Amino acid sequence: MKESKTRSYRLAKELSQIFVLEGKIDSKLSVSMYHLNQFMDSERSSVWLFQPWNQKLAVFSSLDLEKNEVRIPKSCGVAGWVFVNRKPTIVNDAYEDSRFCREVDDMTGFRTRNLICSPLFDNKDECLGTIQSINKNKGDFTTDDIELLDLAARMVAVAINNSRHYTEILVTSEARRKFIKQISGNVGKLFS
Repeated sequence: MKESKTRSYRLAKELSQIFVLEGKIDSKLSVSMYHLNQFMDSERSSVWLFQPWNQKLAVFSSLDLEKNEVRIPKSCGVAGWVFVNRKPTIVNDAYEDSRFCREVDDMTGFRTRNLICSPLFDNKDECLGTIQSINKNKGDFTTDDIELLDLAARMVAVAINNSRHYTEILVTSEARRKFIKQISGNVGKLFS
């Protein structure tokens, strides 16, 4: 149990240092997926985000796939099951689990043995998507792993939320600046 707490503390420390750095969320998440692989002792980790306009989950961050390269219906696969049911899961024999979406392996040429997946929640308790780690290098994923992934999920969700709010602030600020510039130009024309 003590090793699990130490592992959680080290992951939290590592991710918090990444998320306070300047830069785009895409870059931060790529670096965090690299570190998550190390802590989970897995081959791959990725973030899938829900796209409400097409009702799909799309790869948002992965070290081996391009952003939005793979999209699945929101209820497809283990990621879809986690998204819809809003709870984490461990699948230690992917091809024997009815929730597993073999088509993703077919598309990517990757062979999933086992995986662990957790939902990402925003500050309003809406599910943003999922985070997962695939193919533990030694043995099966455990409940200690799910606790670690849940911690990473909370931190990643906060980073995504903060990035979205920051983008909204920038867009609003730019719109205000343009509006003020337009009004100032029109006021000048009134007095000339």
